[in-house]
Amino acid sequence: MGHNGIQLMPDVLVVTNYGDQTFDSDRGSWNITRALRDCLAGKFESFQFDIEVVVAANQNIEIDENRIVALVAEPVKLAAMPPLIFVLEDGMTWLIDGQHRVRALQRLGHKRCVGFVIDDAAPYRISFNGERVAPWMRS
Repeated sequence: MGHNGIQLMPDVLVVTNYGDQTFDSDRGSWNITRALRDCLAGKFESFQFDIEVVVAANQNIEIDENRIVALVAEPVKLAAMPPLIFVLEDGMTWLIDGQHRVRALQRLGHKRCVGFVIDDAAPYRISFNGERVAPWMRS
Protein backbone atom coordinates (compact mmCIF):
# COMPACT_ATOMS: atom_id res chain seq x y z
CA MET A 1 0.00 0.00 0.00
CA GLY A 2 1.10 3.49 -0.78
CA HIS A 3 0.33 6.79 0.88
CA ASN A 4 -3.17 7.09 2.44
CA GLY A 5 -4.04 3.48 1.68
CA ILE A 6 -3.74 3.88 -2.10
CA GLN A 7 -2.37 0.77 -3.73
CA LEU A 8 0.60 1.47 -6.01
CA MET A 9 1.01 -0.37 -9.29
CA PRO A 10 4.63 -1.02 -10.26
CA ASP A 11 5.78 -0.73 -13.87
CA VAL A 12 2.56 0.66 -15.31
CA LEU A 13 2.73 1.78 -18.93
CA VAL A 14 0.42 4.66 -19.81
CA VAL A 15 -0.20 5.03 -23.54
CA THR A 16 -1.44 8.48 -24.46
CA ASN A 17 -1.21 8.20 -28.23
CA TYR A 18 -3.17 5.01 -28.79
CA GLY A 19 -3.81 4.48 -32.48
CA ASP A 20 -0.95 6.67 -33.67
CA GLN A 21 1.49 5.30 -36.23
CA THR A 22 5.09 5.08 -35.08
CA PHE A 23 8.45 4.33 -36.65
CA ASP A 24 10.85 2.27 -34.55
CA SER A 25 14.52 1.68 -35.29
CA ASP A 26 17.73 0.99 -33.45
CA ARG A 27 18.20 4.80 -33.30
CA GLY A 28 14.88 5.52 -31.60
CA SER A 29 11.14 5.76 -32.09
CA TRP A 30 9.06 8.60 -33.50
CA ASN A 31 5.35 9.43 -33.62
CA ILE A 32 4.62 9.55 -37.35
CA THR A 33 0.98 10.55 -36.94
CA ARG A 34 1.94 13.71 -35.07
CA ALA A 35 4.86 14.47 -37.40
CA LEU A 36 2.72 14.14 -40.53
CA ARG A 37 -0.01 16.33 -39.05
CA ASP A 38 2.49 19.10 -38.33
CA CYS A 39 4.20 18.74 -41.73
CA LEU A 40 0.90 19.01 -43.59
CA ALA A 41 0.00 22.04 -41.43
CA GLY A 42 3.04 23.84 -42.86
CA LYS A 43 5.30 23.74 -39.81
CA PHE A 44 8.22 22.29 -41.79
CA GLU A 45 9.72 22.86 -45.23
CA SER A 46 9.88 20.23 -47.93
CA PHE A 47 12.93 19.56 -50.08
CA GLN A 48 13.90 17.46 -53.09
CA PHE A 49 15.94 14.33 -52.38
CA ASP A 50 17.90 12.00 -54.63
CA ILE A 51 16.10 8.65 -54.40
CA GLU A 52 19.25 6.56 -54.89
CA VAL A 53 20.92 8.34 -51.96
CA VAL A 54 17.87 7.92 -49.71
CA VAL A 55 17.52 4.21 -50.49
CA ALA A 56 21.25 3.57 -50.04
CA ALA A 57 21.21 5.32 -46.65
CA ASN A 58 18.27 3.20 -45.49
CA GLN A 59 19.35 -0.30 -46.49
CA ASN A 60 19.09 -1.60 -42.92
CA ILE A 61 15.40 -0.72 -42.53
CA GLU A 62 13.00 -3.66 -42.48
CA ILE A 63 10.60 -3.43 -45.38
CA ASP A 64 7.59 -5.39 -46.55
CA GLU A 65 8.16 -6.38 -50.17
CA ASN A 66 4.41 -6.87 -50.70
CA ARG A 67 3.76 -3.23 -49.76
CA ILE A 68 6.31 -2.03 -52.29
CA VAL A 69 4.82 -4.23 -55.03
CA ALA A 70 1.33 -2.92 -54.21
CA LEU A 71 2.53 0.70 -54.43
CA VAL A 72 4.29 0.06 -57.75
CA ALA A 73 1.05 -1.46 -59.09
CA GLU A 74 -0.84 1.76 -58.31
CA PRO A 75 1.35 4.70 -59.39
CA VAL A 76 -1.54 7.19 -59.30
CA LYS A 77 -2.26 6.28 -55.67
CA LEU A 78 1.48 6.47 -54.90
CA ALA A 79 1.70 9.96 -56.42
CA ALA A 80 -1.18 11.14 -54.21
CA MET A 81 0.51 10.02 -50.98
CA PRO A 82 2.16 12.58 -48.70
CA PRO A 83 5.88 13.38 -49.01
CA LEU A 84 8.48 11.43 -47.05
CA ILE A 85 9.39 12.64 -43.55
CA PHE A 86 12.96 13.09 -42.33
CA VAL A 87 14.27 14.28 -38.97
CA LEU A 88 17.55 16.04 -38.27
CA GLU A 89 19.26 14.60 -35.24
CA ASP A 90 22.88 14.43 -34.08
CA GLY A 91 24.04 16.00 -37.34
CA MET A 92 22.35 13.29 -39.42
CA THR A 93 19.19 13.19 -41.52
CA TRP A 94 17.00 10.17 -40.74
CA LEU A 95 14.09 8.93 -42.85
CA ILE A 96 11.26 8.16 -40.42
CA ASP A 97 8.34 7.82 -42.82
CA GLY A 98 8.22 6.65 -46.43
CA GLN A 99 10.58 3.67 -46.59
CA HIS A 100 8.18 1.75 -48.85
CA ARG A 101 7.16 4.75 -50.94
CA VAL A 102 10.73 5.74 -51.78
CA ARG A 103 11.54 2.19 -52.92
CA ALA A 104 8.38 2.08 -55.04
CA LEU A 105 9.32 5.40 -56.65
CA GLN A 106 12.79 4.01 -57.35
CA ARG A 107 11.34 0.93 -59.06
CA LEU A 108 9.11 3.15 -61.17
CA GLY A 109 12.21 4.95 -62.44
CA HIS A 110 11.91 8.21 -60.51
CA LYS A 111 15.19 9.95 -59.68
CA ARG A 112 13.98 12.49 -57.10
CA CYS A 113 11.32 12.67 -54.42
CA VAL A 114 9.94 15.25 -52.01
CA GLY A 115 10.35 15.03 -48.26
CA PHE A 116 9.61 17.18 -45.26
CA VAL A 117 12.54 17.85 -42.93
CA ILE A 118 11.80 18.20 -39.22
CA ASP A 119 14.63 20.16 -37.65
CA ASP A 120 13.59 19.56 -34.04
CA ALA A 121 12.83 15.87 -33.55
CA ALA A 122 12.23 16.11 -29.79
CA PRO A 123 8.43 16.65 -29.91
CA TYR A 124 8.06 13.53 -32.06
CA ARG A 125 10.34 11.19 -30.11
CA ILE A 126 8.81 8.38 -28.13
CA SER A 127 10.43 7.20 -24.91
CA PHE A 128 10.07 3.82 -23.28
CA ASN A 129 10.71 4.21 -19.56
CA GLY A 130 13.26 6.88 -20.36
CA GLU A 131 14.87 4.91 -23.19
CA ARG A 132 14.82 6.16 -26.79
CA VAL A 133 14.88 2.71 -28.38
CA ALA A 134 11.80 0.49 -28.13
CA PRO A 135 12.39 -2.71 -26.12
CA TRP A 136 11.65 -4.87 -29.18
CA MET A 137 14.34 -3.04 -31.20
CA ARG A 138 17.15 -3.44 -28.66
CA SER A 139 19.80 -6.01 -29.42
